[in-house]
Amino acid sequence: MNKQQMLKGIQDGEERLLFAKVLDQVTFALKRYEVQFSDFMDMAKCERFLQRLNNVADLDVLAFGGVEDAERMILGFAPKQACICQEIFPISALQIAPKNKKFGQTDLSHRDYLGSILGLGIERGKVGDILVSEDGAACFVSEEMAEYIQTNLEKVSKTTVTVKMVDKAHILSPKRTELRRVTVASMRLDAILGEALRLSRGKAQTLISGEKVNVNWGVVTSTSYILKTGDMVSARGFGRFRVGEIGGRTKKDRIGLELEVYI
Repeated sequence: MNKQQMLKGIQDGEERLLFAKVLDQVTFALKRYEVQFSDFMDMAKCERFLQRLNNVADLDVLAFGGVEDAERMILGFAPKQACICQEIFPISALQIAPKNKKFGQTDLSHRDYLGSILGLGIERGKVGDILVSEDGAACFVSEEMAEYIQTNLEKVSKTTVTVKMVDKAHILSPKRTELRRVTVASMRLDAILGEALRLSRGKAQTLISGEKVNVNWGVVTSTSYILKTGDMVSARGFGRFRVGEIGGRTKKDRIGLELEVYI
């Protein structure tokens, strides 16, 4: 494996540094015949790294974030003869809840939980998804940091909290989807984005040109980008959806389309 060749074309300095570390872990896994794990990263980086690692001989790579449909994942690397599965990923789950619900804040956000955890001096790469609910939040973290967070996290924003480790297998993603059947003039990104998230065509185009829209976890800035079945689309601050089955044309020459919208 030629490390410099693998790094070629990565312009972002932070991403290049992260992938260089990943490649070192891959090398270690192959030489020592041991499973290695990266830090948490967003799905866009995961996708790009997986594409670059696809052609590495004798290597198995698996991505997992602790829960189905996780948006932040860890990459696991192992020689093809070794066993790598979700169960061995070094991910712990923490349940964070207000100590006194009567006097605690009821509107704690993802940002509140993340900020309080990072405020303990923990790196962002050690924290995965934070699933916020009415009762608190479930947080996936690197196994090595779980006990430290449990011991030291006393407040989220101004609310005193309790933290306990729980079995990550028992945490279900609160993400729910709604199947919508729509008709669109074309499979252009701006047209479908507006229809799926109930935005005006102009608003959809502004989000796309403003680099706030991802397709399959990568930023797309072309409003005329053509979507296809299976594509995952997200607009920062507005939601996400998956493109479903594409049907035939209507009498008005519009395309019938199924969208799985996360609600």
